[in-house]
This record gives sequence, C-alpha cells and structure tokens, in this order.
Amino acid sequence: MKRLLILCCLMLALPAGLQAADEKIDPSAFICAELLAIASATGQPPLFEGLQIDGYVAAAQGKTIADPAIMAPLLEQAYAACQAKPTEKVIAVWQAARKNQSASAESPWRADKTTCKEYSANEDDGSGFVIWLDGYNRQQSGKPGSVLESNETLKAYLDACSKKPDALMIDVMRESVK
Repeated sequence: MKRLLILCCLMLALPAGLQAADEKIDPSAFICAELLAIASATGQPPLFEGLQIDGYVAAAQGKTIADPAIMAPLLEQAYAACQAKPTEKVIAVWQAARKNQSASAESPWRADKTTCKEYSANEDDGSGFVIWLDGYNRQQSGKPGSVLESNETLKAYLDACSKKPDALMIDVMRESVK
C-alpha cells in the first residue's frame, strides 16, 4: 500500500518543465529487463516510461482516457510480471494489465477532448499527460516521431499548443511531429 501511495504522489509531482531526450523510449521494442534496470538504477518507479507505454497501449486498445489513478497499479503489475520474464516486451505485459484496469471517465485528460487551453490551465498536472499523449500519438501514427525527441522538440510543441488554445492537444502534436 505504501508503494502505491508513493507512485500516486510521483504521478502528481511530475514537473511542468519535462526533460525529454534522455528518457524517451520506443514502446514497441522496450523489454522488461530495461524497465527493471531503470527502476533499479534510479530507485524510483519508471513513471516517465510507464506513461509512454500506457499511452501507446491505450491507443492500441482504442482507449482515449489517461487516468493518473491507474498508473500505480499498472506499474506494480508490470514490474512484477517483468521480474518473471525479463526478455518479454513491456507492451505485452502492460496490455494484459491494462485490460483489468478501468480508467475513470471523470479524468480531464483525454486524447480526443483535451485542448491546449485546458493543459495551460493546469500544466503541472498536465505534464504527465503530455508524456502519455506522445506514446498515444506514436502508436496511432505508426511513426517513431516524438515531441519528446529533445528538449527543443518538446518546447516547440508546447509553444505551438500555447498559440492554439482551442485546438486539441493531439492535433497540435500531430502537426508538430514530422
């Protein structure tokens, strides 16, 4: 229970000034041993990577809601499953775990509805959504392009979003990633 509380707090504490380049992963190729190594090396749950994978898996499953409340259980389930199968792709483990989690329809973070204005009104909470949405977009587009490619590409995306407050964040992301 204590780990669950810590993971939830970490989810809420993601900074608005995200660091991109060093942590972006390829969700389709990321294996369990890598997930375990990140957690072991940092002593922290691999939340950044988990958000990317969850967005990617959510898009594959046709789900548009990013729910911070399900991240802790998903990370715990994936971590446990990965310990048993370190060569397994994290996506397979995550897909199985996500099928058993229901995202809250009350979440303000939705790939199909969240506007840049809504993000700007709550950037601190929304920083995790940007990471999640990037994974979502990468799965939907089938291309590896990412706004998390570097701090410059992330800044360009957030700047573009601030100039189009009524646009959906996903639409601005699609325009930003070539």
